[in-house]
Amino acid sequence: MTNETEIIRYNLKDRGRKYRGTPRNFDIPAIVKAINSGATQEKVKHRDMYGYYGHWPRVKFGMNPSEGGVVDGKQVAIEPAMVTTYLKAFDDGTIEHRAEFFDTNAGKLAQTLFKRKAGGFSSAIDELKPEFFGFDYVLEPNFSTNRGYEISLDGVANGIILDDVAISDYNQQLIGVFKLLDSLNTEHEQALSVVARLQQENEHYLSLLSSNRLGNVSLDSLESIVPMVVPKDSARKFLDEAKSFHAAELAKIAEPIKEAAPPDSNDKMAEKFARRGY
Repeated sequence: MTNETEIIRYNLKDRGRKYRGTPRNFDIPAIVKAINSGATQEKVKHRDMYGYYGHWPRVKFGMNPSEGGVVDGKQVAIEPAMVTTYLKAFDDGTIEHRAEFFDTNAGKLAQTLFKRKAGGFSSAIDELKPEFFGFDYVLEPNFSTNRGYEISLDGVANGIILDDVAISDYNQQLIGVFKLLDSLNTEHEQALSVVARLQQENEHYLSLLSSNRLGNVSLDSLESIVPMVVPKDSARKFLDEAKSFHAAELAKIAEPIKEAAPPDSNDKMAEKFARRGY
């Protein structure tokens, strides 16, 4: 089997699901225009539209992930699973695309699932711009019709909707993600520990700023991510200690007892003469 799929077709108006997943109300003309735009087609032409095993890389590093970053104090390299080699959208909402799987751990895993007719493709779309970022391979695509093969049963799909980074739980992809993480570069851990700590703090604050934006981004599978919360323990502890210090009774300083100076011999002699009338 070649590493490249046949042309895959699905329609934005038909998720192929009755009970599972999230209905999508895309602005179809806008998305069609974005997909067929010169910028998107140039990206496809130059093989720059990468896809990943699961949406984890986009969730962690953004919709257009760089080559890697720091995760839990470790430098990791993002490993693409595939690249989109053909992409076209039609006015009725039909989208055609073709993918080529890479000979990477992530790519082999995605291709194996594809060969065995498991999982499917999930789009990553920013609906506000709109902008199309490509496809990832997930276990349960929200659009069950976006698989590239026929399924005989009403497939239950639990897809992340990078079709709305409101993503649910990606537990069902953990095995694949762990395989991917096993291949990542973890060198220079000590040198990166300080940077990692600062980045984690920064991510907490950025999560607050981005919480309103994430609802506009669509990841087309049925997974989700729990929003991060800024920890307040450190700040609260500092304030409590400051209040405690302010209210504390400080120990008083004892003043030294002044001892009487020994009598001066000259003074005694002067007193003696005075008594004798000299």
